[in-house]
Amino acid sequence: HPSLPSSADAALEEAVVEVLDHRPLERERGPPCRVTVELVGSCATLVTERILQGPPGVLDRTTAALLHGTIVLDCINLSPAAGKVTPRDVACVALLEERFPELPARDAVFGALQAAKFDVTGLTTEQMLRKDLKVLSNDEVVVGVSGVFEDLETFLLRPGLLQDMEAFCQSRGYAGLVAMTVSFNERHEPTRKLAVFSRQEPLRGTLCRALEEATTPSLLLQPLPSPWPCVAAYAQGNAVAARKKVMPILRAAL
Repeated sequence: HPSLPSSADAALEEAVVEVLDHRPLERERGPPCRVTVELVGSCATLVTERILQGPPGVLDRTTAALLHGTIVLDCINLSPAAGKVTPRDVACVALLEERFPELPARDAVFGALQAAKFDVTGLTTEQMLRKDLKVLSNDEVVVGVSGVFEDLETFLLRPGLLQDMEAFCQSRGYAGLVAMTVSFNERHEPTRKLAVFSRQEPLRGTLCRALEEATTPSLLLQPLPSPWPCVAAYAQGNAVAARKKVMPILRAAL
């Protein structure tokens, strides 16, 4: 995977022989590492294409089910309204379904996987923040960016949230945390909101200004009431701008 999870994994860098990714790489890779970056909705689409080019027999029913479910989930049931799917994702899903007609129906697969992904029952705040976490850093600060599968207002009302966010940042050495929440309606249209937490006012201000003033893309942020001065909350008018569109804005700000 192109972004090894943390600096603790730096020793594994030279063991990476190939990168297959569906978003621009965070750092250049020299030979002998092969790099394929294609901007599709799901990295599993690229894996499927690669398997289909290889020897027959690698793609069995179990592998096909895993790839099919992943693409359907990543691309929000191939819904154009969610802004993730590309023609190559659609083609791969169709091909898998044609070759393995016994695969469960798309809607059923998506419904079950999406429900599991958004089920945060019983998770502590620390577990929710860790569930889908990316990290940005420069020479001075490290900032966590968590995808949170719950509406922001609900999330901000969690008991002890502020202390939990502080403990989360402290234990990991983060100077700040951006929580990006998403929820979907029955037409697969996303609602996105975000919160910026930092006890350091200059950093919080820098991140907020970058998000408010971004133009590629514009996030169309509307301020929301926040329970604490160290947390800035926003509704995101541009609902198709998922985290991979927001990360470069935050990276540039740092």
